Amino acid sequence: MNSLSVLAQAVNVADPGAVGVSITSLLGSLGAAGAAVAVTYYFLGFLKDHGDKQNRLLEDFKDYHAESQKKFQDQLDRLTDRQEQSQRAFQDQVSRVTEAQNALLRDAILAMKSVEKTLDTSTATIHGIEKTVSSLQLAVGAIDVVVRRSVDFRAVAGSKSPINPLAGTEEPSS
Repeated sequence: MNSLSVLAQAVNVADPGAVGVSITSLLGSLGAAGAAVAVTYYFLGFLKDHGDKQNRLLEDFKDYHAESQKKFQDQLDRLTDRQEQSQRAFQDQVSRVTEAQNALLRDAILAMKSVEKTLDTSTATIHGIEKTVSSLQLAVGAIDVVVRRSVDFRAVAGSKSPINPLAGTEEPSS
């Protein structure tokens, strides 16, 4: 086989419907110069077809990439929304905990002030009780002295004449 027929078969396989006339009949009628023009024409057709395929492939890639980019952006937006919701929920929870702590602290301060007042009142009451006990001890001591004097006085009076118990120094005669 000569090289022109191999070329003609290769071009016919690559794009058989590009020209209405077969390549072999065209090459036979045109000669060497015509064959070069025909080969160039078929080669340009091949390049154009290949370029179209590349453009379609590039467009498909762009579409796929755009769709992939859109899906990625959607996922990123959802994640951002979830993060913001989570952040808000966390902030709300921190606010609630802070409010609860503040309420507990206020209640604890009120309870501590009440305990302080109770302690002050209890201290004053204890001091009052101590004073009362001291006064009672003094009264008991005074009563004890009066009772001892009374007992001593009776003992002394019992040894005196029964006529005048207040007479004092007279002793009964025996």
